[in-house]
Amino acid sequence: MTRLPCLVWADLRSNTLEPSPVGELVAQFSLQHVVEMASISACIEQTAPLLSCFEYDYPNLPALKALRATKQAYPHLPILMLTLHHSEALAVWAFRARVWDFLVKPVSVEELRARIQSLAAVLPSTQTSAREIAMPAPLIPLEARVGAQVSAERPTQAALSYVQRHYGEVLRLQDVARCCHMSIYEFSRRFKHAYGLTFREYLCQYRLKRSLEMLINPHATIFEVACAVGFRNASHFTRLFHQRIGVTPSQYRLNPCTRSPFK
Repeated sequence: MTRLPCLVWADLRSNTLEPSPVGELVAQFSLQHVVEMASISACIEQTAPLLSCFEYDYPNLPALKALRATKQAYPHLPILMLTLHHSEALAVWAFRARVWDFLVKPVSVEELRARIQSLAAVLPSTQTSAREIAMPAPLIPLEARVGAQVSAERPTQAALSYVQRHYGEVLRLQDVARCCHMSIYEFSRRFKHAYGLTFREYLCQYRLKRSLEMLINPHATIFEVACAVGFRNASHFTRLFHQRIGVTPSQYRLNPCTRSPFK
């Protein structure tokens, strides 16, 4: 008898009595239905699932943190996110948390199965380990490290950590300069001296680098990627992307091996 791949379904809805599409997947997966956030990690460790789904109706902060913590602990585990509540801010958060796919309910059974089948087709039928580390743990911002001191040689170092945490938002130069305890003029001069380019140019390059990663997800629209990396105008993002990368975002996602000009 063929063993079905495992799916961990984290049901984090505020009202779990409402119908859930999880029941439609019993023929495809060995389902592990979890309703307690504290039990998610143990369930993943025990079952080594092929993928996990986090279902929400109106997600609160602890429930969203549970998804992010799961992705950080199991970076190889694809995560599908379903939610009833939808907003641009939530979609941006989801892609920054590196979910594999983001669906807004109601979702038809056919669409849900098609999304999962497209993922299952490129994954092995079983996982050898519940915890496969594919990349280093996320960097802890310099200013958040206990007892950390900003290097005297590069007093603008804190700006890099600030960009890592806020690149998807509207960044004001005065706020970045303030985090380095400098005036705008002093910060701009020192940043250019330390890194060989202006802060605005660095921010632009950083955002475009992140967009290259997000464009690999075929279900993310160009607008969603643009918003996720801090561009509020998709047309501006497309023009800038073409100028710097040499192809449009749509062309790049067809050939993601396109060489990046960034070091």
